[in-house]
Amino acid sequence: MTDTLETAGRRVKQMGRQIESSMGNLKNMMSSISLVGDAKHFQDGKGKFDVLRKKLEDKSDKGKLDAMKTLIAMMTLGRDVSELFPAVVKNVVVESMEIKKLVYMYVIHYAATNPNLALLSISSFQKDMASPNPLVRAKALHAMSCMRVSSVTHLIILQLKNAVKDSSSYVRRTAAQVLPAVHRLDNKFKVDLIAMLTTLLADDDVYVLSGALYSFNVLCPNKFDL
Repeated sequence: MTDTLETAGRRVKQMGRQIESSMGNLKNMMSSISLVGDAKHFQDGKGKFDVLRKKLEDKSDKGKLDAMKTLIAMMTLGRDVSELFPAVVKNVVVESMEIKKLVYMYVIHYAATNPNLALLSISSFQKDMASPNPLVRAKALHAMSCMRVSSVTHLIILQLKNAVKDSSSYVRRTAAQVLPAVHRLDNKFKVDLIAMLTTLLADDDVYVLSGALYSFNVLCPNKFDL
């Protein structure tokens, strides 16, 4: 156990930088998306939104993916593309992880400034949290936790309580990593978060444990009785 803790401890600082970088930093997230050679995504013109809306409603993943790449590109240029939120959020349910990831980025970007729009996505995220695919469950949990809409914190807490006991270590690690973000969103749930942190600190998986240690250092660095 001592060796496990030492190994996890060495990862804490590195993970801390990675996690903080991923929270709400759209430009960093864009680094994982290949838009090289896709100059068309940055082009503007009359009727652009109508074309994008049609692509988002397209039955093919190709059209949806093309539309989402264009929207993310426009966002990086500072364009307001929030009017397409209803059309975008419908695509949370697609099977393609590449499209789903872009949809999550879009929702996270606009959630804080458009909380009413963000509420449209909650039911879709909750459905994804019940997916048999652990990657989908983890991504949905991360997206919900990064939305920065305090009115849905109680729903995030409910999902977190399930996630800390998830059969997948990847989902549990994600749960450990997002605890500080949820605390910043609404600190009145700190008691619940500490209880979940206690569970995660007892996890046998070194990656889950390293995430839990990071959150421990952020939430309660002096609470040694956990």
